[in-house]
Amino acid sequence: MHIIVAGGGGAIESRPLDETFAQWVGFNGRLLYLPIAMDGVNRSYHENLAWLESVFMPHGVVNITMCTELDNCLGRELNFFNAIYLGGGNTPRLLHLLRTTAFDKALLHFARTGGAVYGGSAGAIVLGRHIGTSAHLDANEDHLTDLAGLNLVQGYAIWCHYQPADDERIQAYIRQTGHPVLALSESGGACLEGARLRACGYEAVRVFRGNVNQFFRPGEEIKF
Repeated sequence: MHIIVAGGGGAIESRPLDETFAQWVGFNGRLLYLPIAMDGVNRSYHENLAWLESVFMPHGVVNITMCTELDNCLGRELNFFNAIYLGGGNTPRLLHLLRTTAFDKALLHFARTGGAVYGGSAGAIVLGRHIGTSAHLDANEDHLTDLAGLNLVQGYAIWCHYQPADDERIQAYIRQTGHPVLALSESGGACLEGARLRACGYEAVRVFRGNVNQFFRPGEEIKF
């Protein structure tokens, strides 16, 4: 598998992750962009697309298709695309939309059969084991009770926008769920290539498991 989970920073903070993802997509590769975790109001979908194009076109990724209705996305053959980018926004809303359209199953199949997937912020969290890591940030307006994510990152739950002040919240989350956590700052991220998971942003990834935590510097393989 080829999965990137990013901590939620902007284009400057995520540059190493974006460069890696662009290499995976390939020159003139086809990228599907899903900004559906956003409401399309505070910043229009077309503004989001313009931002994504400004990030990836300089790296040679010029074939970018945006889809804002998942039912319409499933009308296309996903294997037409080399990669999928899941944008940020409201995490429970994103998971709800993926499930109610069965796009979650299509996305799992896409990732497991060679497609590259990038998750930023909410997009990263849903790729993890459990979205309870977003409870302090995102309102659960769809009243989800099953918070299981797609579990594509070696059993880790993903904590985005990490700051050291979050440590007590993370420990409380682990006591409640028992899930290990990858904590990603806005300048941090992790890349999964096959069975190898490594820190690949500007800043270290902090891994929490039980009462123990450990830092992994950029480029280091994450083994706990």
